[in-house]
Amino acid sequence: MFSFSAYMGAILVAWRVLRFLRLLHAHGYVKGYRPLLDPHSLPGNAIPANWWHMGFMWPWIQRKNAHFNHTHDLTTLIPLLMGNGAYFAASVGVVKQIWGNDARAGLLKPVDFTTESVWGTSIVSANGEDWKRHRRVVAPAFTTKLFSRVVQESASLYSSMKHELGSDRVIADLRSLLHRFTLVMVCRCGFGMAVSWNQSGTSQDELAIFDRALSVASSTLVHRLIFPKWVWSLPIKSLRHIDQSWKTVLTLLDSIAASKQAQYSSEKELGEEHAKDLFTKLISATDEDSKYTLTPSEVTGNMLSLLFAGNETTASALMSTLVFLGLYPEEQEKAYQEILREVKSIADMDLRDVANLKYVLACMHEAHRLVPATINLPRDVPEDMIIRSDRPVQKDILVKAGSRIIIDTMAVCHNPHDFPNPETFNPSRWHDVPDHDIIMFGSGPRACVGRRFAQTEAVCFLAHFLRDWEVETVLLEGETREECFERIMAGASLYGTAFGLGEVPVRIRARD
Repeated sequence: MFSFSAYMGAILVAWRVLRFLRLLHAHGYVKGYRPLLDPHSLPGNAIPANWWHMGFMWPWIQRKNAHFNHTHDLTTLIPLLMGNGAYFAASVGVVKQIWGNDARAGLLKPVDFTTESVWGTSIVSANGEDWKRHRRVVAPAFTTKLFSRVVQESASLYSSMKHELGSDRVIADLRSLLHRFTLVMVCRCGFGMAVSWNQSGTSQDELAIFDRALSVASSTLVHRLIFPKWVWSLPIKSLRHIDQSWKTVLTLLDSIAASKQAQYSSEKELGEEHAKDLFTKLISATDEDSKYTLTPSEVTGNMLSLLFAGNETTASALMSTLVFLGLYPEEQEKAYQEILREVKSIADMDLRDVANLKYVLACMHEAHRLVPATINLPRDVPEDMIIRSDRPVQKDILVKAGSRIIIDTMAVCHNPHDFPNPETFNPSRWHDVPDHDIIMFGSGPRACVGRRFAQTEAVCFLAHFLRDWEVETVLLEGETREECFERIMAGASLYGTAFGLGEVPVRIRARD
């Protein structure tokens, strides 16, 4: 028995060694990481980082010295025991090559990294010609009229939120407040639903029920992605509550879609510009007369994708922005003076005013760079492609068909070659930077379709908030600003599907 076990063990080790060598060869022997387990898939992504395991959060934990102290633009990660290998892109130059080849080279979003298993295909998960069809419908739905509505609803919603704030008050739940703000904004401007700031806990009307169910769903998407379907049948109250909330959201979305479809059909002669919200615009694409069409389930999939992408990522960016402005009062003062100078009447702010708040937008971009909402972005390579790498030396690297290449967002955004002094909050670095160079929203044909929606919403909120309040990030006793910066960065983590800062107390004081 012992001999048989020894033989089997030797065979297993030999097989693993041969597989590891094949992976090394397939990845061109490009320098990189050689962990025991793949930190991005089970069981590796369930094991916290420690001395022998990289952990799922390794891109953030190692952001300062990743990829051999940022001396390599492209590295590989090949597990010794379990998991497949992948290339990792760590510089803006390499990332732009990948995004630029997205459509031309037919790069694919891996299904296991998307929400397709939860609500079906959408612009976020589709590939190839199917993605182009989604893009042709969804992108035009983001109109100037929609952005104007974002400006109006931001003012209205902030006015309701302001009643909960008080001068010289420490806000300990800032992230929760911002998450509520962005969620209601998507409901109003995306779904066309008049959701109020204060959530009703007892009302049984359709809007209140949807609001409560959506709040639960928005905080449990990761659970839906990770847990197998049979888990939701277990007799555990919390799991049943989550499952029922998701079913309620999907059921009510179907009902609301049917209602909007009927409304659109009766008003179609008024033209597509009559549609005031994103949902109605997408519903119109189910009409037989539309040049490009979506099925009702694809409309739901796109709306949910845009909801979760726009809600959590924008809330994360706003949270980081306020915390860093509270930590760097000199930058906050620049933003505040710009608001006073460019917005003559905050109550009547419009899109032209928003466009003039360039430094406020730069503050959001810099905070988003320091704490990106996305950890990494994968692509599968269906055909051989060449990547030009500048570090450690200039050379062409052949990425073979069947490979996976992952954009390490954290390393890219903290790469000192692309962003000098990357661990400092410096909004000026985004002065006059064109949209396609704001890499936090992606670049190329698959750049974030809701980028301007998020930018407009963020600038509007910041303009109202900073006009009324001076923000101060609360330091611990005896703590310096630099020490506070390191502490709050160390506390960043994944919240829902977006990466961001944890709850950081900030003090607000009413301005004169």
